[in-house]
Order: sequence, then C-alpha cells, then structure tokens
Amino acid sequence: MATRRVGVVRTSLGMQTIGLAAYAVTLAALGRWPTFELQQVPYGIALSVIGMVSLAALYRAFAIGPIAVVSPVVASYAALTVVLIVIFLGERLTSGQAVAIGVTFIGVAVASTDIRELRRTLGRPTEGVRIGFLATLGFAVWSAIFAVGVRATDGLGLIVLQRSFSVVLLTLFVVLRGISLRPLGERRALALVAATGVLDTSANVLLALGIASGYATFVMTGSGAYPLIPALLAISVLRERLAPNQYVGVAVLVGGLVALGLQG
Repeated sequence: MATRRVGVVRTSLGMQTIGLAAYAVTLAALGRWPTFELQQVPYGIALSVIGMVSLAALYRAFAIGPIAVVSPVVASYAALTVVLIVIFLGERLTSGQAVAIGVTFIGVAVASTDIRELRRTLGRPTEGVRIGFLATLGFAVWSAIFAVGVRATDGLGLIVLQRSFSVVLLTLFVVLRGISLRPLGERRALALVAATGVLDTSANVLLALGIASGYATFVMTGSGAYPLIPALLAISVLRERLAPNQYVGVAVLVGGLVALGLQG
C-alpha cells in the first residue's frame, strides 16, 4: 500500500530512516546500546546492498508477473537459506528435523500458489519469474550472511549498521536522481511508511535474537512461513476465499511448524 502511494524508493528511504530512528531510541531507552566492531562493517555493507537489490527485484517481479508463479518462487528462498546455513554455519539436522522442515516448505509453496491462476498463466513470458529467481537468491544470501554475522558479532549492532548504510545509500540515490520527498508529507502515506519501517526493523531484531539463541535453520524455516499471515488476514479481515489448494497448504505449513517445534 505504501509503495503504491509514494513509490518504491520513497517508501524504502522512509521506512529505513524511521525504523532506524525508532530502533536507536528504543535501544537507548532500554540501556542496551550495542557494541560496534570493525568486523561488522563488511557484513553491514553486504546486507544493505543485497537487501536493497533483492527488494527492487521482488517489486519488479511482482509488477511483471505472473504473480501466481512469482509468489511461490520467491517464497522458496527460506529453503535455499537453510541449505546455505547448513554449509556455512555447520548446523546439523536430524532426520526428523529435516522432514519437518521439508513439510513446512511444501506448505509454504502450496499456500502461496493459486493453482487455478497458475494454470491460466502457464506459457506466458517468464521475465517476471526470472527476476523472481534473482530476488529469491538475493533473499537467501542475505539471510545466510545475516545468520553468520549475528553468530560472529553483536546482532543488535549489526542491524544498526545495516540500516545506517541503507539510509546513506538511498539518500545518495534520491539526491542524485532529484527525487522529491514531498509525497511522504501526506499523513496517511507517512503513517503507512512508518508502520512498515517499525515492523520491518522489529522483525529483524526478533530474527537476530532467534538466531543467537538457537538453531538458525529453525528460525529461518519459521520466517519462511510468512504466507500464512496474509492468508489468514485475507480470510478473516478481507473475507476473501483462497483457492482450495491454498487451504491445504496452510494446514500443511502449520503441521510442519508444529512438527519442527516438537523436534526441539
């Protein structure tokens, strides 16, 4: 909704800036100001650049479509992330954990795909899908780097650096392109951008805390279950009816998450 009102660049800059400011104020108020180390800088720069490129690819892929194909492709990033974490962090999964994770990913794919729409869009140009694969790869690499960075440094400080680099880079882009920020002055648009920034930053904090306290593979699998939330909201708030296969996907997804929890 925010991107439709003020555009992708303005939304990105606004949410990053507001999210960073709110996060800094919260850390200071709680007396939990993080420690910063030189080794965090490469992580922060990489996360900033990869994150922005991946989001741009995601928005472009959804704009081109077909969304019925792009959505499950992008949702699969969590599966690739788990593979990367196993490789680079050396986490080992039991057979039960691997099966539970696999079931969860199957649920994600089915829940985020409208089979009826998929059938109608098969055979159309696939430029959106190719860009979607780029976004998928970017999100997977971002998540793996984030997990490694959190394990190696203070994760809360890493978020501050990542957000700061993103604000600087986006500000430079806005200045160089002469993009006006006046649309952000509209009250409803600003409220949407602010809410997005706070929620997005909060999600990163919870992700960092989860990775630091347990299996990164479990945390990333759980984060990949996000299609469950819009699906439930679409049913309960918007009174939408999902495709029959999507209800099955939600059930499988929940079952996979429960099974994964029991494995802990």
